[in-house]
Amino acid sequence: MTMDNDTPASKADLKATSQELKESIQQLKQELKEYIDERTHDAETRLLRGFADYSDSAGIRFRKLEADVSNIDASASQRLGPLEKQMTDFKMRLIALEGAN
Repeated sequence: MTMDNDTPASKADLKATSQELKESIQQLKQELKEYIDERTHDAETRLLRGFADYSDSAGIRFRKLEADVSNIDASASQRLGPLEKQMTDFKMRLIALEGAN
């Protein structure tokens, strides 16, 4: 169908143009949806990688803190053990002295 600018459009011409526009809009909607889906997927992937890197880093820090606390606990136990023994010996001597009087 050839039309020049001076020829009036028929209802069939308008209907065909309307159908072409609908198809073009549908195609653009589909392309936009695919574009948005792809960009969203890329953003999600970047976020997950960032969180995974942070999680690995934080896990290393927490393991170091746990090891440090464990070492402090062991050190404190080793130091407190002899002190407790000395206190017990001291109490026993006091009891013995009180009983001797």
